[in-house]
Amino acid sequence: MNINFFKGFLTGLFTPVAGFWMYCKLVLKTDVDVAYKQLLAGNLLTQVIAISVLANILPLFVYNRRGENDQLKGVVVASVLYAVVISVLYFL
Repeated sequence: MNINFFKGFLTGLFTPVAGFWMYCKLVLKTDVDVAYKQLLAGNLLTQVIAISVLANILPLFVYNRRGENDQLKGVVVASVLYAVVISVLYFL
């Protein structure tokens, strides 16, 4: 594993956070902390996190187009990590 893998991994971790922030601002029209509490109370948090992980599609396409396979692998590993977290949260 090299530094490019970790760049892709960090991109894969932070892109869904940006996607969640955009979802809160554009769709819910509230602050992130208020939206988090509302989604947690409504038992919708796992669904919104899953939607925000779709933001990883953009770096996946960019890294694939550029041929940066190590960074592409990092984004995929981060997406799988999010899938595990979503599954754990869903069953709690």
